Amino acid sequence: MNQQKQPLDPENAVLNISLKKSPGQFIFLSKIFLKKFGKVDLHGLGEATKTVAQVAETLQRKQYVSIKKIETQTYTPEQGGKKIKLIAQLEVTEEGKQMIEQDLQRNKSDW
Repeated sequence: MNQQKQPLDPENAVLNISLKKSPGQFIFLSKIFLKKFGKVDLHGLGEATKTVAQVAETLQRKQYVSIKKIETQTYTPEQGGKKIKLIAQLEVTEEGKQMIEQDLQRNKSDW
């Protein structure tokens, strides 16, 4: 069971946020999406909306991104009930492009 780590290659700019990973892990994943697409849409349901807000705010505070749009929706799962959905649309800044490149190169050497 020797698994080789492979680089993440997202197919679209949507990153689904859950409670299974820490906000720091989602910040790192967001940088990968931002490098490839120049933007990322963070989607979170229910309690994960807090993590969406935290990731978006942290990336903006550190000047990696500008927040273009924040949207809330009501989602109705098949099991019934209602959940809130938060979508944050982020766009990389010029300074952010350089910082992301440096961060990912530094982390790549840790693999």
